[in-house]
Amino acid sequence: MASTTPSGRNESVLPRLLSVVSVGVVLLLLAPTPTPAKPFKIGDIIGALADVAKDTFQQGEIELFGHYCIYRREPHIKSLELYYRSEVRCPGWTSIIGRSDDRQNPTHSESEAEKDFVIKAVAKGLVTKEEAAAYF
Repeated sequence: MASTTPSGRNESVLPRLLSVVSVGVVLLLLAPTPTPAKPFKIGDIIGALADVAKDTFQQGEIELFGHYCIYRREPHIKSLELYYRSEVRCPGWTSIIGRSDDRQNPTHSESEAEKDFVIKAVAKGLVTKEEAAAYF
């Protein structure tokens, strides 16, 4: 079996065909064997979603300037990306609410809400700039 190449030379197709087939056989032998798929369990998906929700939705207590305060963080989607909103409020002390929106890091979202609260507390005269300096 001979063929003419574009350069006009006669070459045998058989050696090229055998080399292609032998490379394919070697690749098949080296490829990992597929493992059987795990059965689909809805409980696994619900458990994974619960873990994500536990880590993204947060609510807790903190102390600011000797006062009892609470914080809350929740996720939201913006431009198909996960962002966090946070709030800090001290219900027995003031009606000020510190807020932070559009932070991709949940910890930064909480600290920015805390800073916003402190800035508002200084503006209202509830704390001095010296007292607030620890939060900046």
